[in-house]
Amino acid sequence: MKILLISPERKRKGNEAFLFKLGFLNLPYIAALTPRDVEVKIVDEAYEAIDYDEKVDLVGLTAQTPVAPRAYQIASEFRRRGVPVVMGGVHASMLPEEAIQYVDSVVVGEGEISWPQVIQDFKRGELKSFYRTTTKVNISELPIPRRDLLNGTHYFPLKLLETSRGCPHKCDFCGVSKFFGNRYRSRPMEEIDRELRVLFSKGPAMNPIGKRFLSLVNKDLPYFLKRRLLYIIDSNVAPSRRFAKDLFTLLKEYDLLWWGHAPVSVGYDEDLLKLFSESGCIALNLGFESLSPKNLMAMKKDFNKPKRYDEAVERIHDHGIGIMGTFIVGLDDDDGTVFDQITDFVIHNKLDWALTFIMTPCPGTDSFLRLKKEGRILTRDWEKYDSLNAVYQPLLFSPEELERGLRRTWKAVFSLPSIYRRIIKRPRIHPLFYLIMNLQFYRLTRNW
Repeated sequence: MKILLISPERKRKGNEAFLFKLGFLNLPYIAALTPRDVEVKIVDEAYEAIDYDEKVDLVGLTAQTPVAPRAYQIASEFRRRGVPVVMGGVHASMLPEEAIQYVDSVVVGEGEISWPQVIQDFKRGELKSFYRTTTKVNISELPIPRRDLLNGTHYFPLKLLETSRGCPHKCDFCGVSKFFGNRYRSRPMEEIDRELRVLFSKGPAMNPIGKRFLSLVNKDLPYFLKRRLLYIIDSNVAPSRRFAKDLFTLLKEYDLLWWGHAPVSVGYDEDLLKLFSESGCIALNLGFESLSPKNLMAMKKDFNKPKRYDEAVERIHDHGIGIMGTFIVGLDDDDGTVFDQITDFVIHNKLDWALTFIMTPCPGTDSFLRLKKEGRILTRDWEKYDSLNAVYQPLLFSPEELERGLRRTWKAVFSLPSIYRRIIKRPRIHPLFYLIMNLQFYRLTRNW
């Protein structure tokens, strides 16, 4: 028996294509839970063409909302050839009745729970239309993902690691707590260590003399050359101080550089910031979201305090940690001045990288239900639910003004004068890492 797992990729316009891509762990986790007597293959359509005539017994698809239409097209091609298709992931879980119109079976919820049963039922010729689960994965029992099934040459050279799932916050635009649950589930430290040993060796990145010599050029260069780079994909890398302390102590043993996601509030905790820095943290992705307290309250993220953003940024930078900030525009308290406000904040605070997105009310989120009730949803063309297009009616400007403002913000943030002020001008924070990233987005925005 052979199973083909596919990560679909919609065709983007030239000015919407991101210039580098990270790997992923969802399908490698599913592959790791596939019985040993079943051959499994992963295809990432971003880099590999799908061979619809390949001899396979079952196809598995996963897709976020903007990629769902492409997933349905792929499913139709395989089903036309008599190959059954199973679909899971966030979009199918939120809209299972829609997905089942295009596939043979829909997995609702975390796929690791249902997948072994899917395989067993398929072997018996008893594949069900829906596999629903209200329980959550025991994250302490997750297998090591089958990263070997991904072609590593396609991706930015860093390893991905998951240490926890879930989020207790219920931000109205976010689907994390809806899909993964509203509490943090953290993996045992010994399991994280076991997986890290597969990815890296413990001890120094290279011999002291070579490291000292290369560090004269740039202190991060030895880690890039040895590919000692890690991205922790959790929604919050510090779900508790105890867990964070144990994790960062473990990471120190591997002598690597890493980045992850955290709330802005970590910037007010000096002891925690010291642990971040000592463990090799090169960047924190902070969801500032908005500079408006009214917007933050409406989105249920009023624990963010814009009056203290500058303080948080300064403290994080003082520990040698870069900041990758994200912002959302098109919220109900936003008007035409929001774009310049964000640009000024990013440049003034020297954020090392910053992306602004249009608020996207994906199916299943509170924002979608609210805007639907208010009659403000403009389209259900899921391909446009990519955070770059306005799919609902803003209150204080038109959808067209919102889209133009977004692109103007990107152009300003990634302009050469902005890059000089934020990345090259002293004091510098990991310039090798951030200069490359910013210049790539400079090239991207020149076409807008």
